[in-house]
Amino acid sequence: MIPVRVANVSVCPPYQGYVVVLHEIEGERWLPIFIGAAEAQAISLLLRNKSYSRPLTFDLFYNLLDAANAQVEQVSIIDLKENTFYALVEMKTVAGDAKIDARPSDAIAIGLRSKATITVAEHVMNTAGVTGDRSQSQINNLNQIAELNKKLQSAIENESYEEAASLRDRIRDLEKKENLR
Repeated sequence: MIPVRVANVSVCPPYQGYVVVLHEIEGERWLPIFIGAAEAQAISLLLRNKSYSRPLTFDLFYNLLDAANAQVEQVSIIDLKENTFYALVEMKTVAGDAKIDARPSDAIAIGLRSKATITVAEHVMNTAGVTGDRSQSQINNLNQIAELNKKLQSAIENESYEEAASLRDRIRDLEKKENLR
């Protein structure tokens, strides 16, 4: 298993979806995994050490585990079948060790919340991982597109149409650069 860190969460404009990006700790590979909006928001909050006033789903699960004296040891992205990633949450409980099937986004959120090790199976990284400076450039451009989209929405809401047109053009240029159009 390859230890990874959660590098970031980005919007992926052509699919109107989100991507969580895992980076190999002792290497150059990156693993992008498409996730839902709610999961992206949860992971993003955890990465920024922010929280809601009320517990979110991953907080609830963590609190239930804590109350049951269970400790999350590791979360692992273990397989990729037909473009679907599979994950496990590995725990120590009073009854012994347990491995729980989970969606990668939920496993990652629980892993971040519990400060557990996050790993990826070698065959998954070999199949779906990307390498090199190009991957970091793509991630940076996706992050920039996400920020520009937020500014575009704000400009439209404020009826600043010249600014909105300029932002739209910058987004299109970045999307063309990344072959997203």
